[in-house]
Amino acid sequence: MTESRDSVAYAFERMRQEALRRGTVPRLIRPRRSVRRLRASTSKGQPTGLDGRAILRPDRNLEGISALVEQEITARGWRTKLAGGWIHSHWSLLVGDRIAGHTKVEKFADKKLYISCDSTAWASNLRTMQRNILSTIEEKVGPNIVTELRISGPKPPSWRYGPLHVKGRGPRDTYG
Repeated sequence: MTESRDSVAYAFERMRQEALRRGTVPRLIRPRRSVRRLRASTSKGQPTGLDGRAILRPDRNLEGISALVEQEITARGWRTKLAGGWIHSHWSLLVGDRIAGHTKVEKFADKKLYISCDSTAWASNLRTMQRNILSTIEEKVGPNIVTELRISGPKPPSWRYGPLHVKGRGPRDTYG
């Protein structure tokens, strides 16, 4: 058994000598593991201040939750969807309370903001203010989030009632 160990050691030494001659000798000694594990096991807890709160160590990453959320939003490509939600919820801040009282954001899709108004007069008024509204949105939310406003008047009344529907006989002279 000692002969086999000696022959293995001899072959290993010959390989090292050949590698040394070529100039590429592998390291045999690996660096020792850090002593940090040993220190962690002898630690008696986290140091606290006079008020009992933990003392922050300078080696900690103090990056806030908002920065982490911002990274996730950017990584997942949610910026335009969140901007559309912000516009929908802060519509009165963007256009003012008076206009927001007569208009409603219906949806946000493909960089288009769909808005419905109480009357055709409010719809035409909003169409004249379209550039100002787009510039305000660009200023508050960011560029190229909303590129077009689709403004519509009030929806016509529906004569359908209930979940079931039978096709009717067509339009009649009911206003006559």
